[in-house]
Amino acid sequence: MIILAFDTAGPALSVAVVDGRRVLSGLHCPLVRGHAELLLPAVAGVLQAAKLRLQDCAAIATTVGPGSFTGLRTGLAAAQGLSLGADKPLVGVSRFEAFAEASGEFGQAAIVVAMDSKARSLYVQAFGPDGTIADGWPAEGLNRAADGFGDIRWPQNAQVIGNGAPALLAHDIPLLDTGRRQLPAAAVAACARLALAAGHKGLPAQPLYLAPPRAIAPKDGGRLRAR
Repeated sequence: MIILAFDTAGPALSVAVVDGRRVLSGLHCPLVRGHAELLLPAVAGVLQAAKLRLQDCAAIATTVGPGSFTGLRTGLAAAQGLSLGADKPLVGVSRFEAFAEASGEFGQAAIVVAMDSKARSLYVQAFGPDGTIADGWPAEGLNRAADGFGDIRWPQNAQVIGNGAPALLAHDIPLLDTGRRQLPAAAVAACARLALAAGHKGLPAQPLYLAPPRAIAPKDGGRLRAR
């Protein structure tokens, strides 16, 4: 099963074409902004490197969040356009689950995924050794201030993954750091493959936001002011 997958919701652009567990071609580069301009050329380049056409893919997968507001919408808009144009199923993947998959220990050890929201908080979700969401952790994850972790019951012998890991470890939380900070698109493809094999299409292709937008309406209602 060949899957085109990408993630644009974090501080990197990651695109991959994966056949089963084998990465045919991939690209991963740190990127603070500019995902919208570079995503489609990156997709074209990755497909060309794999000597494939979009029509050769069985499905298209993208992350739905949590992550950057603009980045999520960039990825979802591109994925929906490619899906409709090629008449291929679109699979939405949680970044929590994809990060857990990227740890290499998903389904074998307890995993804590921590993502830096860039707003003095972290998005955190924990998975048990069986790969299911740990007891007491909601499916949409948690949004907590960086100094508010003292009352949390963490899974025993858990590994922590994601760019929010340093913030957790700085509070002497008993977690084992995996060292992985970025999300590879190959992990997104792996989650999508499992979802399709189980007979469902992953998450809805709509953004998973854990915090409201920080943009506010102008006090004057947006009217132009005379000089």
